[in-house]
Amino acid sequence: MSMIAKIIRFGKNKMQLFLVGICSFLWNSCVEPFEPTVDYFEDILVIDALITNQNKQHEITLTRSFRFEEKEAKSETNAAVKITDSNGNTYIFKETDEGKYVSEQSFAAIPDLEYQLYITTENGKSYTSSKMKVPVASTIENLHAERITNSDGIEGMSILLDSYDPTGDARLYRYEYEETWKIIAPYWTPYDAVVQIEGQDTFSLNVILREQEERVCYGTQFSKNIISKSTLGLSEDRINNFSIRFIDRDNYILTYRYSILVKQYVVSPETFSYYDVLKKLSQSETNAFSENQPGFLPSNIFSVDDPNENIAGYFEVSSVDEKRIFFNYDDFFNGEALPPYYEACTITAPSTDGTYGKRPLLNFLYDNALRYYGPNFTQEFGAGPFEMVSPECGDCTTLGSNIVPDFWTE
Repeated sequence: MSMIAKIIRFGKNKMQLFLVGICSFLWNSCVEPFEPTVDYFEDILVIDALITNQNKQHEITLTRSFRFEEKEAKSETNAAVKITDSNGNTYIFKETDEGKYVSEQSFAAIPDLEYQLYITTENGKSYTSSKMKVPVASTIENLHAERITNSDGIEGMSILLDSYDPTGDARLYRYEYEETWKIIAPYWTPYDAVVQIEGQDTFSLNVILREQEERVCYGTQFSKNIISKSTLGLSEDRINNFSIRFIDRDNYILTYRYSILVKQYVVSPETFSYYDVLKKLSQSETNAFSENQPGFLPSNIFSVDDPNENIAGYFEVSSVDEKRIFFNYDDFFNGEALPPYYEACTITAPSTDGTYGKRPLLNFLYDNALRYYGPNFTQEFGAGPFEMVSPECGDCTTLGSNIVPDFWTE
């Protein structure tokens, strides 16, 4: 979800903004709970639109702002979305999932052409963007990992990037990453426990072979923070050992094999300024209730019908280069203790005592709240017939996908 979609407004002053992350931090830090009242809410269109010099089907996401008490944004569906260029080409975007629009054809943003976004919502409102050009491309020279101790005294792995543009025309950069790691469930067995029959006074349990791979999986997550870099004022357009990501050595994602894909976007000055302001808003640790509140973050997208309508989001046209690396924990911590698992795994053996609907073990199996580990011969962990563990400890699909990614190599 776009970070913009998380903006909420308090009070009647339309220029007062709060970020959910900041508010949550403050409220969780209070000794006494504080329940704010939302006196004003503005329903605005939230646009996440990016096209690059990569020849592919590009995606645009449309949602609506949402109230503080709501858990997620509502998708903007059934909109008409297109992009045009200064050569007269039009690229139509079709809705493939709710609020997700994908270009019907593959295309790449070409230098010296201007691109413009057009959106018409289901209720007939029209929006368009400023005309944007793709900046010069720049290449990632090197992406590497190093074992370091950071400024907070925490040991771990730093993902570092080197980049160089000999023309000196790039200068402004934004970064995103996608990281993937191998998960091995520590208390996995090839068997499952199932309830065959349950009656008022009788029941039957059975142990069967599992029907799918649940021992080895792959977890994936995307960068959440805004990562940017400028080389303006430097003699060369060169970036050395720029830290993209730091991972504490006790983070379980490092346990076996880890991969990260880093994308380097060269952005326009307007785009860089937009993300710089957004970064300051989202990462601010100042008092969110101070009188010095920022105004609405300006967009390069505006309403055709109402110039005073606020719109969240940005139409970004950037050049991009990407690089992926892999490494194993043993490559840097050979012979050292592995990181602790996602959670502390404990064995339990719930009882089967009780009447229909009240037997603990059977209810755990119905709810898939525990996974089979083995027979309970010693009754060390309880009186039930089976040793059981949490799903996270016995079934890797609770933490990732059991499908090997196409890019994955051992």
